[in-house]
Amino acid sequence: MSTGVLPVSASRNAPSAVEDEEDEAENLKNDIALKRLLAESHLLDPISDGDGVRDLDPKGKNRHKALDLRLQALGSTTSIYKQAKMPMSHRKGIMRKIHNREEKRRKEAKEAGIVLERRKGMRKEKERRERVVGGPAVGKFRGGMLMLSRKDVASIHGRKRGSW
Repeated sequence: MSTGVLPVSASRNAPSAVEDEEDEAENLKNDIALKRLLAESHLLDPISDGDGVRDLDPKGKNRHKALDLRLQALGSTTSIYKQAKMPMSHRKGIMRKIHNREEKRRKEAKEAGIVLERRKGMRKEKERRERVVGGPAVGKFRGGMLMLSRKDVASIHGRKRGSW
């Protein structure tokens, strides 16, 4: 006597390998989109479209910023917004404006009783000179003369006990 249940073949229950690959590709694409959305979420405007639906693609200036972030994530060394050449008066004006904004922010935070991060010193990076091929390994070559400091001489001869 049969119970009326037909045996189901294993091939119908198991999804095919092609469907698995399609699902994996879709999941990978969604993962990349999610990572991009999380990285660029601060660029999205809080204003929605007129019909109440938000468009997640950045527009205008934010699109350029998002593109710059993507390039830096891929390994770009500098920002596309970094200007190499600008009149010094313009650059000084920009730096003054940045300094004034920071001072205003710190003043308002102090009045409100908010403890801020410690101020970082604006240090200029020291350019390390490159040694040229065939040049002196010690000292400085000025005006056709090799100038050696005491430190250079001591490094050449080796320090003796009790001297200097």
